[in-house]
Amino acid sequence: MTHPRRRVLLLSDDDVVTGTLRRLARIGEHLTAEADVVMATLAGQAAAGPQAPSFPLQRIGSHHSLNADREVWERDYLLPRLDRLMGGFAPDVLVVDGDFPARVLDRLDRAHPAVQLHVTSAAETAPVGRPRARSAGAMVQLGEITEDDGESADATAPLLDAAALGATGGALTEDGGGGGARRPCVVLDLPGLSPDTTAAVEDLALEFFASRRPEWTVALLDTTVARQPSPGVESISGGATAELVSRTVGALAVPGHRAVHTWTPARIPTLWLTEGPGGERPIRGAAQRSRRRLRPDQQDAMRGRAARCAEAGWGHHAELDGPQDMDALRSRLTEALELMDGRGWVPSGPSRLPEDGAEQAAQAILTAASTSAAA
Repeated sequence: MTHPRRRVLLLSDDDVVTGTLRRLARIGEHLTAEADVVMATLAGQAAAGPQAPSFPLQRIGSHHSLNADREVWERDYLLPRLDRLMGGFAPDVLVVDGDFPARVLDRLDRAHPAVQLHVTSAAETAPVGRPRARSAGAMVQLGEITEDDGESADATAPLLDAAALGATGGALTEDGGGGGARRPCVVLDLPGLSPDTTAAVEDLALEFFASRRPEWTVALLDTTVARQPSPGVESISGGATAELVSRTVGALAVPGHRAVHTWTPARIPTLWLTEGPGGERPIRGAAQRSRRRLRPDQQDAMRGRAARCAEAGWGHHAELDGPQDMDALRSRLTEALELMDGRGWVPSGPSRLPEDGAEQAAQAILTAASTSAAA
């Protein structure tokens, strides 16, 4: 079917680790100038950004949130809903950002005439040996802030998180106090760590900052730990907002796409935390908490981002081995926090902020769609 304007369906997985919902929503805002846009996502109730997108957003429960068997969920829940959405909206282009079952994408590819494109990050390697949809060869690659000036020719400029646009960290204010009367804030942005490691890192960080920086507020961003409210500690869900970024003087973060493209462009000094394989094993007697497990290629991308961030001056990288040896974890994390505290939490990295590639990525999608449709 031919429409006066292109119809684009954006499909993102869970936003918690990789930031796919937020980055795809930013691209979608630029697509609306030339296309009718609808988004479907497996993310829960978290907002797509500091403001809701201007186009329709449909949420589909993930198998984690529904506590469902993955194969049953794919066949009886996910596929029927996407079939109805594709049939009703009749998109010309399906843009996929995130980890979706290959057999579901193959089925959509066979049943609907839309051109299928995949968005990926320059830091993320393609999974090896996984089945791909027939038209999945069309790829739009997003650039990374952690890369050198010599970016890949087929990558867009880095795509900044919406919270970082127009906001600078609290450490950059003239009075150095995080925005006048507001208390400076340090953010713990840890989605992607195993639940037991998250709890241990939060406990140690709260103890450290209560002792060393009692005048600061600690914000737990999208935490998986159910904590009781306490003075000087706030819990925030749905990703960072510009207001949070504006009063943040430091961050402890797992280097997913969202975190790197939030704290780095705001020049906020960041301790990048990655986790060794031991973190997957729960400590003895701990509750088995379900979580979205990272694939090996995603874990490699995390470590690569953290290493490049440290090399470029965007903070410091520390690898944690998991909570089985609490003395080792405490020693490693305390050493890294003391290093950051000794530097005075001064702004990190180059003073020239990177270009934002959201508009460029939207144009790359339209161009790739046109090329694929003509092939």
